[in-house]
Amino acid sequence: MSSQYCVREIEGDLFSAPKDHSLAHCVAADLKMGAGIAVKFKQLYGKVNELQAQNVGVGGAAVLQDGQRYVYYLITKKTYNLKPTYDDLTKSLKAMKEHMHANGVAKLAIPRIGCGIDGLEWPKVKDILESVFGGNGMYEIVVYNFVPK
Repeated sequence: MSSQYCVREIEGDLFSAPKDHSLAHCVAADLKMGAGIAVKFKQLYGKVNELQAQNVGVGGAAVLQDGQRYVYYLITKKTYNLKPTYDDLTKSLKAMKEHMHANGVAKLAIPRIGCGIDGLEWPKVKDILESVFGGNGMYEIVVYNFVPK
């Protein structure tokens, strides 16, 4: 594993991440976003119609642009009441990485994706992040662990 490659965990509010970091979180293909951190994304960024128009299926990533950053919606399950698989999460991360690569995005701020309401295990998800983004030292991924005050 390359030492320059970076999945870094910090405590704090994801939405306070520097503006040069793009953001990502997991959603269902139905884009309901009615629970968890997705609610906050929906409040802050809206444009649900624009996301729906991208018609992204499970294993893909819908994208909004917010100034100089992108906001990635990883489609990891078909409807809000299902649970994602590690396989679908991996596919979504790869789809996001392709967009990041094509658009010169090197910095990403994320919550512990898939590990809240979706119930995936963080150590496994972290391994997936490292296998998808590791190796070339091009990407910096900052994982925000929200600690309510």
